[in-house]
Amino acid sequence: MKIGLLYRAYEDCVAILHVFCETKFDLENGSNTFTFFYKDDEYIFSKDEEVIAKCDYKIQLFHTFDEWKKFKGFDKLIQTQIVENYHTTNKELLEYLDAGNICLSSASISFEHPNFFYDPIINLIFFYYHFGYNFLNYYKFDKKENLLGVYHKPNNGININKKDRNYLYFKISDILKNDFKSYESSDYNLKLLLQPYSIFGHWMNNHITSYLDFTTSVCNLIFETLNPDSNQEEPENRMNGRQYITEKTLKSIAFSEENIFFIWYGPTKLYKHLMDMGFWFLNSEFYDESIELPYDDDFKSYSHMEQSVIDASIYLKSLKEEYKTNTEVHKHLMKTYGHKLQKNVKLLKEILSSYSKKENVLNLIKNGNGN
Repeated sequence: MKIGLLYRAYEDCVAILHVFCETKFDLENGSNTFTFFYKDDEYIFSKDEEVIAKCDYKIQLFHTFDEWKKFKGFDKLIQTQIVENYHTTNKELLEYLDAGNICLSSASISFEHPNFFYDPIINLIFFYYHFGYNFLNYYKFDKKENLLGVYHKPNNGININKKDRNYLYFKISDILKNDFKSYESSDYNLKLLLQPYSIFGHWMNNHITSYLDFTTSVCNLIFETLNPDSNQEEPENRMNGRQYITEKTLKSIAFSEENIFFIWYGPTKLYKHLMDMGFWFLNSEFYDESIELPYDDDFKSYSHMEQSVIDASIYLKSLKEEYKTNTEVHKHLMKTYGHKLQKNVKLLKEILSSYSKKENVLNLIKNGNGN
């Protein structure tokens, strides 16, 4: 059967393309049409509606959810949710799914549906190619000026309303003192206009894939966009328990190849998902839900995730006191945990080169059921 998939951008088809990452394909020279051959079917991707019209089964691919009712003449619609959560209601999602359409989503939702396929790894794949991580080479630079580095500076007019990050920043500053480095960006007159999300949002340019700042530190602290308890499944929460991971997590995994250690801070549910997949961060050694947490009057959201970040920072401080220099601390960490960095690298390469849920997605495309 010839299955036609009409697309407009990489965002529309990233999830399905990854399904075929090991599959033979033909690319028509000078065109935007290409065909994957799998079992008895041909999956024909094109931006040309006339090409798709000749296929046995016609699918519209898209990623901007709200426009789905405008598409006419297709056997099925497949929407791919990448980068962020759905910003629509559960009722609207159900209307779309109940109509026989498909969602391939990197963001979770609070209900189950046979036409909804969720895998947070879709975002890692998207960021890896869309932001050019595939162009990076790793040279194992050995310049450790800082013990722990972070891209965050509290109360600077840009990272506003980040009480969780500010709390941890000041806690870690108390522990590490001058061994804690906040990476700088250039100052200029319009900085407070151009960078904040609320006006022009140029902070998004921090998607830059370079690891040059990171490699100057023995370890780096990654603040994911969402906090450990973000978007809990409560009736009054408009985000209905939805969570996702960003390019920050990709950096903390991919840059393991440069022998850079990371402390990861983000949603507890997604942390456990990453651990189940086999990934590792330095605070994984300290994450323990069996311990009793201290109570902090100034910070009501205290969780085992915060505790693991603090304990990992204390551990780094103890290593610095013992080994004296950042270089020697890094050597010790490499001797102790270097094999876990290499496992991160191995797992990411396996994810990029094959997809274990391939048949689930293809069954969903053809039969409307990915189970």
